[in-house]
Amino acid sequence: MGWMFRLSLLNMKRRRARTVLTILGVTIGVISIVSLLALGLGVKKELLSQFEDENSVKNITVYGSQSYKEKSKLITDKTLEKFEQIDKVAYVYPEYEIFVSLSMGKYMAYTNIVGIPREQLEKLKLADGSSLGEGGQKPQLILGNSMGLLFYNYNTGLNFSEGENKELTSVVNTSIPTEFGYGDSAVITKFKVSGVLYGKEEDYSMQSQSVFCDLEVLKRYLKYNANGAPVYGQPMDENGNTYSEWVYTSAVVTVNDIENVDFVVKKLQDMGFQISNDKEYLESAKREIKIIQVLLGGIGTIALVVAVIGISNTMTTSVYDRVNEIGVLKVIGCDLDELLMMFLFESGVLGFAGGVLGVGLSFGIKGIINKVAISLLGFVKGTSLAVIPIWLIFVSIGVSTVLGILAGYFPARWASRLNPLTAVRK
Repeated sequence: MGWMFRLSLLNMKRRRARTVLTILGVTIGVISIVSLLALGLGVKKELLSQFEDENSVKNITVYGSQSYKEKSKLITDKTLEKFEQIDKVAYVYPEYEIFVSLSMGKYMAYTNIVGIPREQLEKLKLADGSSLGEGGQKPQLILGNSMGLLFYNYNTGLNFSEGENKELTSVVNTSIPTEFGYGDSAVITKFKVSGVLYGKEEDYSMQSQSVFCDLEVLKRYLKYNANGAPVYGQPMDENGNTYSEWVYTSAVVTVNDIENVDFVVKKLQDMGFQISNDKEYLESAKREIKIIQVLLGGIGTIALVVAVIGISNTMTTSVYDRVNEIGVLKVIGCDLDELLMMFLFESGVLGFAGGVLGVGLSFGIKGIINKVAISLLGFVKGTSLAVIPIWLIFVSIGVSTVLGILAGYFPARWASRLNPLTAVRK
């Protein structure tokens, strides 16, 4: 068998230009399919990164009405009890949001402060040096890890992170000016920043651009500052009076299992509430990503098929050029299987070599794609828009090798069946 492999390699070396061009064709085909699949996998990773935590998919946000005409759709403590009684629900907690403007020196951010129960605050993962703060009379704020991007200097056009070149945690334990309300009822005060959520600035999540505080402290503070007037953010009835019960902005309903999310969503919708849940976005994103991957994979496959046709053409030409050699081999006793194996080995080597080179060069293409994504498309530093996992490396090399062997099968089969006497005469 050794002589057969040596003869195959010698033939490829003798026809060097043809061999190099064939391997180049396979290399281009592999680069196309690997780079495009890597781009599809990277896009999938980036788009779905915010859904990696299954708990976020199990959370259903329920929004209440702010109109007195739909009193039954207001989210109050009684409404929360109804939600808790729904089958498959693990627990429920309320949220109350107020629109504010926050200032950090020359930087301002217009956002919502979200009040959530203390037990939910304790579940937040905080950066080093942060705390949940004390109860007290005023809410103490916990900033999302990406909030530095929202604090904007309107004179320089830079956000806090760009202009100050320091971490958001630098403002922990400082008090920042806060304004909420409208007109004569506007309140200007200072709230202490007690903490920042754990994570890098570019690590986006559903919480990274939010500001949290203790719900009970926020309620007490707003009631105290109302001075008998309607509490800021509370809806009013047809007579212009606030309701006796506290009305929350929304409620978070957590389902006991991700498989039961659709069931609970249907129940809440039947009750007449508007809901928001990551699962519907997740499934929609997956469908769109799948379409993108199929398109990218299809384009790459076309290039690879063209390369495989090139292998078949090379092997067919090789058989024609070596008819006399084949005849001599048959005359001296080379059987059909050995001839078939020799040509299949040649085509397999062409596919394997092209696959290895293609995968190697794909890493360079991946680096270029990621640099373009950062510099031209405005992605944050460290973004990987193209990802080449280990399995893709081995699959690509394996597929190119197998396709190379298949491409050489028919030329090899024809060569093995040549009449030795006819072949020798040629």
